[in-house]
Amino acid sequence: DVFHHGGERLMLRLLLLLAALFFICLVGPAEAAISFVGSCENSAANGADVTLTLPSGTTTNDLVIVAYAIGDNDDLNFDMAMVTTGYTEVADLFLNEIQDINLGVFWKVMGGTPDTSAAVDGLGGLDAAVVAVCMVFRWVDTTTPMDVTPTTATALNTMHPNPPSINHNNPTGVWTVIAGASGHTLGGAGTYTFPTGYVTNAIDRGQDDTNDATVGMGYRETPADPEDPEAMIHSGTDSGNFGWGAATLALRPAAEGGGAGLASMDDEEQDALE
Repeated sequence: DVFHHGGERLMLRLLLLLAALFFICLVGPAEAAISFVGSCENSAANGADVTLTLPSGTTTNDLVIVAYAIGDNDDLNFDMAMVTTGYTEVADLFLNEIQDINLGVFWKVMGGTPDTSAAVDGLGGLDAAVVAVCMVFRWVDTTTPMDVTPTTATALNTMHPNPPSINHNNPTGVWTVIAGASGHTLGGAGTYTFPTGYVTNAIDRGQDDTNDATVGMGYRETPADPEDPEAMIHSGTDSGNFGWGAATLALRPAAEGGGAGLASMDDEEQDALE
């Protein structure tokens, strides 16, 4: 009799599980909620390479986004590049002004042994400032982390980056990320005031040299469709000799794995399915 009731209980739970699996197949996979892990920053003078120490807790399948910039005055369109391997470039911008700015934006999904650092290629001469920031996100789609192609923009005669609009596919839980950089001669102390929706955990970094630069990054959890961020306002006094570059990215959330239901069953129930 105990076995009989136990068998009924097992059968009922199996039927409920099968019904849940059928519903998932019918409506498609749910999306996991993207979360922010942390950020990092560093800079160097004299056109040197810059190494970023990734946030503590960065783990397998996390998405690392790196934005770095070079402030110079040699009218050179640098081929922005990561020294650390495995990164995908989504922006390589050059704005030729009295104070030039080059901006590169890259992403990488962490593998089974996550990186602990990310190094960027300085490329500039002895009078060039190199600045870099990173952000790390969890539960972003590991196959197609960029929901659509990132958008980019540059402008002369001002140092306030205005990240362009992005028309994402509007999946549930999409986040947007903005990156901007300015070339100037105001030293390394300047910061950005980030636009509405991008203030939480926003990060920026400046560097003093003969030619100076500032770079910054922020994210928004509930973007519009399409999303058109406002400008990143630099704290320094603007000049017609300065310029900026910017990029806007849309992060596609990961689909929740189908193995969670099976993992929550006890050994008896799993054996019954085999």
